[in-house]
Amino acid sequence: MYFENNDDIKKRIIESDVKICVVGVGTIGLPLATFLAKKGFKITGLDISHERVNQINTARVIYEYQDMLRDVTNNHNLIATTDPKTALDGVETIFICVPTPLNKNNEMDIVNLNNVAKRISPFLKKGMILIFESSVAIGTTKQIANTIESMTDFEFGKDLGLAYCPERYNPTPMKKETQDTEFNIHSRGENFTVDKISRVVGGIDEKSSEIAQLLYSQFITTGVTKLSSIEAAEATKLLENIFRDVNIALVNELAKIFPKFGLDVFEIINAAKTKPFAFMPHFPGAGVGGECIPVDTWYLISQAQELGIDTKLMKVARSVNDSMPEHVVSILEYEFDKIDKDISSSQVTILGLCYKKNIPDIRLSPTFPLIEKLTAKNVNTIVCDPVYEKINSPVKLTPINDSFKNSDAILLITDHDDFQNLDFENISNDMNTKIIIDGRNFFNHEILDKFGFTYRAIGKPE
Repeated sequence: MYFENNDDIKKRIIESDVKICVVGVGTIGLPLATFLAKKGFKITGLDISHERVNQINTARVIYEYQDMLRDVTNNHNLIATTDPKTALDGVETIFICVPTPLNKNNEMDIVNLNNVAKRISPFLKKGMILIFESSVAIGTTKQIANTIESMTDFEFGKDLGLAYCPERYNPTPMKKETQDTEFNIHSRGENFTVDKISRVVGGIDEKSSEIAQLLYSQFITTGVTKLSSIEAAEATKLLENIFRDVNIALVNELAKIFPKFGLDVFEIINAAKTKPFAFMPHFPGAGVGGECIPVDTWYLISQAQELGIDTKLMKVARSVNDSMPEHVVSILEYEFDKIDKDISSSQVTILGLCYKKNIPDIRLSPTFPLIEKLTAKNVNTIVCDPVYEKINSPVKLTPINDSFKNSDAILLITDHDDFQNLDFENISNDMNTKIIIDGRNFFNHEILDKFGFTYRAIGKPE
């Protein structure tokens, strides 16, 4: 396809006459594969997990596009496999969507990308185009391309096309809700499904950029912006998430300060957002998880250090956001001290293992450092997460009905909808000490007051 003239390429793409392989059909790759298949493209999904492949082929993946997945697997527009030869047979476009986690030094780990290069290189053919979506540091896409070139006789920009389109995926509606009756905050917007989230692309050459832009434009209804280079697209992704990280750190710090003045940080945010320009609301919480916001900030911190630049602001942002689980513990200790209770003899119920509301994803969840800090203080922890209950959890999970017996405190870390209708009258009878620390401004304190709970929330005064 890369060698064809632009008119023929455009015609074939518009007619969905291009066979595509999506490498890594996980959190990011599966929605991409599903929407491309819905558009009519023949898609193969390549993954290293036999379990994941079986779940896809039987449409048993639990996510918001499950009905669409069922349709595209039933009509055979999407088939998953663990065999690279099968996956790449007849393919002209390859999307690469594998995770790029942090290593123990908070540096980008590209082992998955290198493994992809090894797996697909024997089956590459001239005229293919590779499009990377994995979140990466600046220059990584070309670094992996160089690795592929060293394993083949091909050169990108000559024999193969190459482009980068950073993933933009919001698994839940872009909306923050709180049960606070006086300051109920709603961010304006809609449910941003994959096809309604605009994208940016950058290519190794103009033709790669145009092909990538045209492919994404087949299912993205809100525009695909072509940038000057792959590096510009990589940097755009970093900026998007670092912007969020820094602004979340700001409100997390304010959530520690304002309550000392007797002020509710949510009231202040609600007031500030009435300004029609130059302010975007972000919200405090018990911690920042997932493999985007904290990860991308560390990518650029590490690269800047290599260039001799001390990124003070980004480091501070990471430090503030990483401190929020400790802040939850400090609030808990303060409440225990008021009733002369030793934290080391306590049992605490933690609500939420997932890093994000209603999403079965625990990557870099703030609950993990919270458990570590409590365990170090000899606290007996009970963890409840009905969203993650059916998945193989590294932490023992307790069903909701069994989570509060003899507990001394409840720590709400993830604001799952499943926690909205808890029976606090019965829960109050099960608990030894009725303390709730709300890490997401989730519960209605008036209801809790009625049943005798001591209620504390991040960002709210005592």
